Amino acid sequence: MRVKIYELQPRGGEFVLDKSRMVCIITFKEGKGSFKFLDLSRERLIRSLFESPSSRFVAGGKSPDGAHWDAVETHPAWSVEAIKAIVDHNLYGFSLGATIEDDK
Repeated sequence: MRVKIYELQPRGGEFVLDKSRMVCIITFKEGKGSFKFLDLSRERLIRSLFESPSSRFVAGGKSPDGAHWDAVETHPAWSVEAIKAIVDHNLYGFSLGATIEDDK
């Protein structure tokens, strides 16, 4: 699996991948990943996202007795689920986006 990370650029009221501004290529195989950085200013951020377990808010609410609750998903670092969650949900907050390519 390969993840290509790009900067996001505003276009037509939404943000799209700016494929002329690639930041990093991550190659993932058998539970381990390797990085190739093209923009070193984002290295620390990207490494921290991918080398740590991924957590994401999935639900929350208030019970009938007034207690508030939250629910999160946590995926181990370098799992397929963690990579997909990071690409789909975490990168956007840092003005980054990515594509995932399967090795076939």
